[in-house]
Amino acid sequence: MTAPSDPRPPADAPVRCSLVVLNYDERELVVECVASMLAAIGSNDEIIVVDNGSTDGSADAVADAFPSVKVISLPENRYIFSLNAGLEASRGTYVAFCNNDMVVEPNFVEEALACFDADDIFAVCSRVLDRNGDEQGTRTAGHWIHGLLVFEPLAHVDRVTDCFFAVGGQSFFRRDVLGRIGSIDELLWPMYHEDIELSYRAWKSGYRIVYAPRSVCHHKGGQTSRRVFTASQLRSFVRQNELLMVWKDVDDLRMLAEHVVWILPRLLAAVVRGDKGTLIGFATALRRLPQAIGARREARRLFTRSDREVLDLVGTSAIDGQSVPAPTA
Repeated sequence: MTAPSDPRPPADAPVRCSLVVLNYDERELVVECVASMLAAIGSNDEIIVVDNGSTDGSADAVADAFPSVKVISLPENRYIFSLNAGLEASRGTYVAFCNNDMVVEPNFVEEALACFDADDIFAVCSRVLDRNGDEQGTRTAGHWIHGLLVFEPLAHVDRVTDCFFAVGGQSFFRRDVLGRIGSIDELLWPMYHEDIELSYRAWKSGYRIVYAPRSVCHHKGGQTSRRVFTASQLRSFVRQNELLMVWKDVDDLRMLAEHVVWILPRLLAAVVRGDKGTLIGFATALRRLPQAIGARREARRLFTRSDREVLDLVGTSAIDGQSVPAPTA
C-alpha cells in the first residue's frame, strides 16, 4: 500500500505534532493505519511507529512503504508502555498515542489540535467509531461508585466538551505536560486503566481533557490483547489496576474508607462466582502496594485539586451541561 509522499521534517525544524503508533505483529493493520495518517498530517508533523518485537515483518513493511516514517524496533513486547519509547523520540509540541488497528479520517489531526485553545487543556480525545460506524463511547464522565473510580460513556455531541479521560490509543497530549506530570505508569503493567489513571492525575494537577467531535477515526479494537492473553487474565488486569489507581491517586479520607469497606464484599462475591480474574487481580495489586505508595508520594506533589473537586468537574451533569449552548438573553 502506498501513501502520499510526506517527507519527515528536517532535524532542526520545529515539529507541531508527533503521532506515535504502537504495533505488535499486525503488518497489514499498521500499514493501513500509517497510510491514513500520512493523508491527515501536515508538513511539520511526524509519524513514529514503535514496534514491540514483531516477528511478522511489520517494522520492515512500514520502513519500506513509508520512508518518511520513523520506526523504533524494540526487542520485546512491552505492551502499551512502549509508547513511552515513542514519546522519548518525539519532537512535537503535541503527541498522539495511537493504536495500530485504527484508520483516521483526513480531519483527524487538524480538528484535534484546534481544541488545544486554552493553556489548561492537557489532552484531547478524538471521536472513535468502529468499522460499522457505531460509536465506541470515547466521550466520558467519571464517577466514584462503591469505592472505585469508574467511567460512563456519554452520547456523542457536535460540541467540544470536557471529558473524563483521554482514551490511550486515540488521543493527543501536550508533550511538555507529559514531561511534567509523567506519562503512562508501569505500575499498571501490563495493561488497562493506564489512560484513566493518567487522565485522573492530570485533572488533579489542575489540567483539563476535552472531547473533539470532529477528529474522527475508525477502530477495530482489541486486536492484539485478545491474541496474547486469556479472558481471565485480561479481567485480572482490570481488577488489579482499578485498585492500584485508587491507591496511587485518591487521597480523600472518606473515599479511601469507602474503598476499603468494599474490598471484602468484592472478594467474597468473586469466590462465590469462581471469578479467578478478580482474585488474581487483587493479589497482584497487593504485591505492588509498596510501589503504589511510592508513586503516590510523587504524584501528590503536583496535585492542586481535591478528589471531590475533580469528580464535580467530570460528572455527567457537569459535562453534559456543556453540550447545549447557553440560552441567549
